[in-house]
Amino acid sequence: MANMDCYTLETPENIEVEFELAGLGSRFCAIFIDTLLISLIAFVLFLAWMLFLPAVDWLPMVSSSGRHRVTEWLLAALILIVGVLILDGYFIFFEWLMRGQTPGKKSMKVRVIRDDGTPIALNEVLVRNILRIVDFLPAAYAVGTIVMFFNPLCKRLGDVAAGTIVVKEGQLDYRANTDKKYSVESSAFAAPNSELTPAERRVLTGFLQRRDELLSSARTALAERVASPLYEKYGGHYDDAESYIERLVEGRHHES
Repeated sequence: MANMDCYTLETPENIEVEFELAGLGSRFCAIFIDTLLISLIAFVLFLAWMLFLPAVDWLPMVSSSGRHRVTEWLLAALILIVGVLILDGYFIFFEWLMRGQTPGKKSMKVRVIRDDGTPIALNEVLVRNILRIVDFLPAAYAVGTIVMFFNPLCKRLGDVAAGTIVVKEGQLDYRANTDKKYSVESSAFAAPNSELTPAERRVLTGFLQRRDELLSSARTALAERVASPLYEKYGGHYDDAESYIERLVEGRHHES
């Protein structure tokens, strides 16, 4: 479910988490920064090419009469291929390495995630960026801008095909701060809290198992929605929502 600014996702625990959508303004600021960096990379490669070109004897098998025309066609094709590789390669490399961000997106505090709220994988990165060429047509992301303007989730064609959205995030860290490193396998199942109902235990352990897949803002919001009603029911020491959930699962929620 979405409105013009937010996207609400229902988790497997039947709890709604709200994401703030990245709008056209923040996305175009991000693409502007990335374009500047891409232009710098292309300029450096062009300088290297100009230094390398005089040292190469191109097309020795072509006759002198046809050599010039063939060389022009090959250079034009090579420039086009290299340009596409730089454009797509830049976004593919950074979005995969930085889990949905590029330097431009990071500076604007936006990130690409899956429609289910989890981080994107390589296949989503490839799909959304291969279709970037179509979104760019006929120039300056005209197709992509039109599609984003009419799409309720501000998706371009690449996002529609890949099943991704671009959201704002307050923090760039995926993991929330907790009072200790927690292992679901070694702790939650070893000494479960007998006060909890089976349904409550499933919700809590489900959250603990999948929390590292969530954005920091979504993770914090989900932890608070899970912990608040249980704190009212079971009480105990409440420092922050996530650490309370950890202690509640183990029956240590009255400890400070």
